[in-house]
This record gives sequence, C-alpha cells and structure tokens, in this order.
Amino acid sequence: MASALTHALRFPAVALRHRDVLGAFVSRDLKARYEGSLLGRLWPVLQPLLLLGVYSLVFARILKVPLKSAGAEVPVADAWVTTFFMLTGILAWSCTSESLSRCAPVVVENGNLIKKVAFPSELLPTYSIAVSFVPMLIGFALFIPVYAGVMLFAADGSLATRLAGLQGLAWFPVPVALHFVFVLGLGMLVSALNVFVRDVGNLLPPVMTVWMFLSPIWYRVDTLEETGIGWLAPAMKANPLYHLLALYRGVFAYERGARFPFESLGIFAAIAAGVFVLGHGCFHRWKGLFPDEV
Repeated sequence: MASALTHALRFPAVALRHRDVLGAFVSRDLKARYEGSLLGRLWPVLQPLLLLGVYSLVFARILKVPLKSAGAEVPVADAWVTTFFMLTGILAWSCTSESLSRCAPVVVENGNLIKKVAFPSELLPTYSIAVSFVPMLIGFALFIPVYAGVMLFAADGSLATRLAGLQGLAWFPVPVALHFVFVLGLGMLVSALNVFVRDVGNLLPPVMTVWMFLSPIWYRVDTLEETGIGWLAPAMKANPLYHLLALYRGVFAYERGARFPFESLGIFAAIAAGVFVLGHGCFHRWKGLFPDEV
C-alpha cells in the first residue's frame, strides 16, 4: 500500500515531465476525431450545444420533469431548474462514460509504444481521459453564461440575492479536478485489466448502463420516498457519482440559500484519492508484463 501511494504521488511529476508528449497525443487525437468532417473544429462546440438544447427541450419543456427539492425555495421557473439539474448530470456522466470506454482498449491499441522501454505507458490512459474532458468543459463553458444570465435577469429577488446564486461558480474547478483524478484511477485500472482479460472491454458497456441508471442524473435521491422505494436511498448515496454530481450541482446554486455541499466534497475527495492510488498502483505493478501480452 505504501509503495502504491508513493508511486501515485510521483505521477504528477511524471506527467509534467512528459507534458509535451501528453499534449501531442491529445492534439493528435482531437484532430483525428474531426478530420475530414465538413464542420471540422466546430464539432467540439456544436456537440455539447446540441446536447444542451435537446435535453433542455425534452426534459424541461416537453416532459416538464419536476425536480424541486422538498421545501426548497427556487427563485427561477421550474423549467430552468430542470434544465440546470439535468445538464450538470448529463455532462458529468457523458464525460465519465466516454473516458472509461476510451481507456479500456488504449494500451492494447498502442502495443507498439508499450514495447518501447523509454515510453511512459501511464500517459496512454491519461491522454485518453484528457481528450474526453474537452467536450464536457466546452459544454460547461456554454452552460455557465446561460446560467448566469438566468440568475441575473430571470430570477426573483433583489440583485444581491441573485448575485449570491452565482457565488458557487468559484468552486467549479474543484469538482472538475476531483472528477479527473477519480476517472483517471478507474481508467488506469480498466486499461490494465483489459490487457490480460479482453472481456473487460465487452463487459464495460452493460456495467456503465447499470451505473448510469443507479446514478441521480435524471432524478433526486430525496424524492425516492415519494415513489415507494425510499429504502434504495442509502444505496444510492453510496454511489461515488452521487457525491460527484452533488458537487457539480452545488456550483449552480439555483435554490435560494443553497450551500456548497462540503460533506460530499470530503467524501468524494477521499474516494477519488483512494481510487487513483488503487488504479495507478495496479497499472504500475503490471505494466512490466504489458509487452508480452500486447
């Protein structure tokens, strides 16, 4: 355990030392993804923009899903509450799902690099996840001005009250950083396991589907009592994504008097650190065997 922790603490220095290689991988992957398409570099902006528009229309305007907390005083219309709630969950989940899906085969697909002794193989899952975070960050970059505009010009209350709803935006880098650490740990574990058991890549999609429905992306855990399955709430709260989504939604304090969820911050920070130490430790321990397997 001590050895795994030591190697995990050294990883940021390794990534920084090879930042040029890491940057080249990310740039190459992003270019390859959109190369040959008519809209080219516009796609990283258009994809999250379409996502924001479609989910806002379907869930907030057509289905009119009610998502107010019990007893919460919300200074904006129900449709905006639903939009804010859904989009934070969808952006975070889409990033998590894509990151792990891309990580599973990344070591096997780059077997020629793995066989080069000087190549730091930890960069492979790292760059894959960095690429997956780009659409999410662009999505939030488009979402935040909309949220700020609604709180300033469409919310009830005094200007001071409306400005208070924007204070949570200062916390935005915190869930993003913890999210990256958490997914990187899982990605390293999945990519290492897939080298030895290729079924991991095939098993991942159904596992991700189950995980998606067990995560509060489209519903609030505190509303389970109303549906007669309140007994599921403790299990739902044991899901790491429950706390991650609480952090992202804490940034957008559209409920009057809402505070940033510091309890979820502490819990998820511990989970992210533990998952990263485990994932990186397994990857580092097994990477010497990769050349013989790929």
